[in-house]
Amino acid sequence: MYRIVFNAFIVVMTLLLIGCHTDVTHQQVSLNRPHMINRSQIMHKPMIPTKSSLASVPNSQVERFHSKRIGDYKITTYWPNKPAPQEGWPVIYLLDGDSYFFAAYNMITAQVCDRCVIQDGVVVAIDYFGKSRRSLDYLPKPDQLTAEILPNGQVNIPEAYGGADDFWNFMEQELKPAIEKHFAINKNRQTLYGHSYGGIWALHALVTKPITYNTYVISSPSMWFSGGYMFKEVEQFVVDKSRPTLTAPVNLLLSVGGDEQSLIPIEKQYPLGKQKMLLKHRQNRKMVDSATQLSTIFHQANITNLHVNYVIYPHQTHKTVQFVSLQDGIQVGFAN
Repeated sequence: MYRIVFNAFIVVMTLLLIGCHTDVTHQQVSLNRPHMINRSQIMHKPMIPTKSSLASVPNSQVERFHSKRIGDYKITTYWPNKPAPQEGWPVIYLLDGDSYFFAAYNMITAQVCDRCVIQDGVVVAIDYFGKSRRSLDYLPKPDQLTAEILPNGQVNIPEAYGGADDFWNFMEQELKPAIEKHFAINKNRQTLYGHSYGGIWALHALVTKPITYNTYVISSPSMWFSGGYMFKEVEQFVVDKSRPTLTAPVNLLLSVGGDEQSLIPIEKQYPLGKQKMLLKHRQNRKMVDSATQLSTIFHQANITNLHVNYVIYPHQTHKTVQFVSLQDGIQVGFAN
């Protein structure tokens, strides 16, 4: 009961702070051909990074980080105002970072004390200045894209996709080395957090790339993308006998909101036609069923040193569950 009440308090305070601070609206970049990657249309001219602090968050910085490969990113960081421990600070990398930076900052600083369950650490939030490129950066490239057919008959195709590997290279070859150059980072205490499309990228990184994080927090991954394409990548991963053996424990925190496949009470007051359309849309996407299937695959694979934890958070929707999953991810990744 204490944990439920505490988590609820953290989430409420976080939502209030986000409402005060978040000023970036996520939009999709328009490309000439939606299904083709054309980085040249989104690349910015090289520039000296611009830096500024957040007045409401001590020891923070907002920076324009220029990638030589895939354009500019908005990187917001927080670091503790005290000497780093001998082994370095734990760090969490947040996809869709503008949505979660203040949440992570408040969750960490509210729970750091001599008798608390977590320690202080570094927060790195990755986002964009202006138009978002999240669908391009976070979604992998299937051999053939399967479009989503919405309940109203419209076809839903991402405006851009297929840049997940390029984004992984940016993270590993450019951003993380820069963070480790400026901060004392414990390379054995690195957490990756992704929700929705971000959850897809975190899953893609886990099953197709070398293990470079110790905790993968995958919240409500959009497994419906391209007809469930990510299940193919996961199945290939678990049956691959040549994959490197995990020599140290890796945490996989998989979660979904219990109401992501149904209607919440207020929605049951909508006109009947709107209710049916919304319910069909959620049932078609099968967020809960797919997350459960994903958990079953990993549990049955029984991969040495991969510790899988799956939670269906009751009474949470796709728009609220991320803050509960983030709280649990921080408690694991930053545990004392």
